[in-house]
Amino acid sequence: MGKELTPRQREVLDFIRKMIENKGLPPTIREIGERFKITSTNGVRAILSALGKKGYIRRKPLVSRGIELARKAKASFDHTRESAYVPVPLVGRIAAGLPTLAVENIEGSIAVDRSFLPGGDVFSLRVEGESMKDSGIFNGDYVLARVQSIAEKGDIVVAVIGEEATVKRYVPQKNKVKLEPANPAFRPIVVNQKSPEFRIAGKVIGLLRRM
Repeated sequence: MGKELTPRQREVLDFIRKMIENKGLPPTIREIGERFKITSTNGVRAILSALGKKGYIRRKPLVSRGIELARKAKASFDHTRESAYVPVPLVGRIAAGLPTLAVENIEGSIAVDRSFLPGGDVFSLRVEGESMKDSGIFNGDYVLARVQSIAEKGDIVVAVIGEEATVKRYVPQKNKVKLEPANPAFRPIVVNQKSPEFRIAGKVIGLLRRM
């Protein structure tokens, strides 16, 4: 939001935007007064006048719901929305069936709402195959994984075997690790826990699906 606005002006402008987005109509002067406990209509008019002079709204005279958002306000809100998202590295593709070519090179990024992300480094991978479908992970989904080299039994992880990677459920068994699919049509992958060819790249913490 523009620095030239006072805190109250920002609040009123945001209220106007939400009313338009949610109800399809701008608020009246009376509704703005009730929302912010401004008893004088002149007080509301002064705020609207300031927003108009600063280029954030336009007003139609003699119309009770005659407030319109100007281009400057729309651009300001678009910037605010964008700042709520952060780019998460897209690290190639992961096979959710048979392991495919490993994905250690960043191919791009995807925008993720920062409120969905925990602390620590996070990366994303595109899933191929249906071996995890019973866990709700389908072909074409993007998994979000927190970078970590350890996992608890039952965690869904991004596991790397040699130069290949896969998304599976982690089940440690003595000196071995079973990487279980979530689809009875696929067999688990069993690897030696101490093998230099095996490592955990991260724990799956979320999922994105493009409709």
